Amino acid sequence: MKQFLVILCLILSFLSLGREAIALAYVGEFKPSTNEGRINKFGIHILELSDLDKAEELVNSAGGDWGWVTVVIRDNDLNQEKWQDFMDQCRERHLIPIVRVATHTEGTYWVKPNPQDSQKWAGFLSSLNWPTADQYIVLFNEPNHANEWGGEVNPKEYARILSDYSEKLKVKNEKFKILNGGLDLAAPNGKETMDAYTFLQQMKQEVPDIFERLDGWCSHSYPNYGFVGKPWDTGRISIRGYDWELWVLKNHFGLQKDLPVFITETGWPTGAKYEMRNTKSGQRPVAVEKYYDETTAAQYLKTAFENVWLNDSRVAAVTPFVLNYPSELFAAFSWFNQAGEPAPQYDLIKSIPKESWWPSQIDRYEVKSILLPSFLPTNTIYQGKVIIKNAGQAIWGEKGVITIPATSSGNLNISGLVFTFPNKVRPGEVAQLEFTLQSSSESGEFEFTWGDLPKQKMKVLPSSVLTAARYSLWEKLLLKIKEVF
Repeated sequence: MKQFLVILCLILSFLSLGREAIALAYVGEFKPSTNEGRINKFGIHILELSDLDKAEELVNSAGGDWGWVTVVIRDNDLNQEKWQDFMDQCRERHLIPIVRVATHTEGTYWVKPNPQDSQKWAGFLSSLNWPTADQYIVLFNEPNHANEWGGEVNPKEYARILSDYSEKLKVKNEKFKILNGGLDLAAPNGKETMDAYTFLQQMKQEVPDIFERLDGWCSHSYPNYGFVGKPWDTGRISIRGYDWELWVLKNHFGLQKDLPVFITETGWPTGAKYEMRNTKSGQRPVAVEKYYDETTAAQYLKTAFENVWLNDSRVAAVTPFVLNYPSELFAAFSWFNQAGEPAPQYDLIKSIPKESWWPSQIDRYEVKSILLPSFLPTNTIYQGKVIIKNAGQAIWGEKGVITIPATSSGNLNISGLVFTFPNKVRPGEVAQLEFTLQSSSESGEFEFTWGDLPKQKMKVLPSSVLTAARYSLWEKLLLKIKEVF
């Protein structure tokens, strides 16, 4: 009876004292796999998050994947739930966000950024789980316009703000890629605007290394003057305006870096721009600027992509302004009308062949528990489980099978952890993985692990501990154990 009780205790130990043998919340990371040699440069500027479906259809069409979308986040709209949902949608739709940081309007002006808000922005933007490793942030907009900077043009102040915000953001997250606010390259020197060269020059004087602190160059390369330039025009006020900007930065202001270019605003408006004017019959809308018709604008944009931007290795992304805003302010620029119908340029750009690529993602996992027995008899197979959480940016199951190889000492065999998910596992969700642990006729204490996870120890008991009859009883109960697991 006493020997039977010993055996029973061993069996109960195997059944009920299985351990979760892992430092809980251990975090590991897969090596990133990308094909960044060729990228999908197509993108679009949106003003409403509800337009992400139209953006996806446009920029990931014709064989393309992981296009771009530029969006504005205002300082009075720092809703973590709302913007995390935006990031999650971008992840699902394979869109790379370019976030333009903005303040808010008071009257006809955008309020100046508060230097003390840099920490707030750093905390908020780093609280979001972005869909890609590189996280692109544009700091404000066309600061060489008074109405974009509290009613005055102040390049020295902008340089200080850009420097401070860049520093605070980088301290919080080294993956943040900081871009300047795009300039109006056609703006003259005057009370309401400042010439782009003068603006850059004064920025350099105030903060000598300001341009070296950037990770990319944001450009508003519009077909100016009056948005009626041609796609084959060159120079500062053309769709190649970024080329002039890079040349000035290198040759006049000593930039050492090769900055990738992000054209976050460009495109040809259509129809005409109207303003209310006093006429003989009273106030009436009068066309003050006439633009190209929709067909011509669409063809010019197609030519710009195919003959200029796609052929320039310095250009990383092009997000024309604006996808869907048919109201008065931006009606001429909108790619959709008030009836929800797309302009010709939407279908034409959608038809252009695009690159399929995969940007780098932080692919991190968090092991919650590993179910192991307290011991293992010799010549035994045990089916174990690992509970693992997706703590990264990627959606598991999108890129096929992932395997974490196993290593072990002695004659203890352990299978690798294989990620073959029938359903997608999104960041924050958990998955259950199975593994097989097999002992041989060798007894002792052995170690095993998967990848860079902490090592586990397993005692293998010799069969001589049990008599043949008792071992037969053990085998029968072991079959019951397998049924449980």
